[in-house]
Amino acid sequence: MTIPPPFPSASDDRVLGRPAAAAERIAEAARRMVLLDELEDVMTTAAAAVGDAMGADAVLRVTTAQHDLYATASGVVPPAALPVEARAALLDGSGPGVLLESVAELVRCRSWVGVDLGVERVERAERTELPDARLVGELLLHSLAQAVQRTVIVGRNRRNEANLERALDSHRLVGQAMGILIERHRIVAHEAFDLLRRASQDHNIKLREVAERVIETGAEPGEVV
Repeated sequence: MTIPPPFPSASDDRVLGRPAAAAERIAEAARRMVLLDELEDVMTTAAAAVGDAMGADAVLRVTTAQHDLYATASGVVPPAALPVEARAALLDGSGPGVLLESVAELVRCRSWVGVDLGVERVERAERTELPDARLVGELLLHSLAQAVQRTVIVGRNRRNEANLERALDSHRLVGQAMGILIERHRIVAHEAFDLLRRASQDHNIKLREVAERVIETGAEPGEVV
């Protein structure tokens, strides 16, 4: 797994220059989310980056067909570990604070920060030529949604590949067991398969398991229980 370097924090402004530093932190966080493989690492990186951009701790919720996860900059956490107002905002959008959302085809991402992005902060951003905090948060959340979607697709492809490998392995095992029965009883292929199939149905055992037992023990299909 590729481990990208940590992205610059707000304390690096003096090195990068304030306008450049903000843009660099956004870009680096987005790059990290693309490179990371683990969903927890992606969410943790996003929570830290959104919190850095908006000047307060951020809480994330990522929902897919397989997952409904919450995370802070410290990692994935159970909902009970979050403040009541954070849970309410991430669940139904109610309560104080700033709620951001980004939706992709396979994932919905929400971010909550318990701060008020008022006029004073917007004016300060304009004076220093820094991007608006809410816009930065939205861009980062969109990057998170795309990164999570990629993770979901990769995981789905891996599961599909595993299922295909298992199907091919089952095909090989059944064929091998049929070969044993053909040789032993001098029967043809469909008759050998019928012996395996009947044993599977009679004993409520998967065909693959019947074939494995015939191969491993040399027993007849009906005797493998």
